[in-house]
Amino acid sequence: MSGGSRGIGREIALAAARPGASVAMLAKTTEPDLRIPGTIFSAAKLIEEAGGHAPPS
Repeated sequence: MSGGSRGIGREIALAAARPGASVAMLAKTTEPDLRIPGTIFSAAKLIEEAGGHAPPS
């Protein structure tokens, strides 16, 4: 998933994760930004919580 750390990319990754998919993500956001929440790490955690698998990068 390219751009999976926030926005529509994150929502698509979460939709894939709910039935248990493994989601490999690419994102440049590693540090939180108060204006736009979400990082590759927080998205990976959400994917795991949704039932998917987000392999470590």
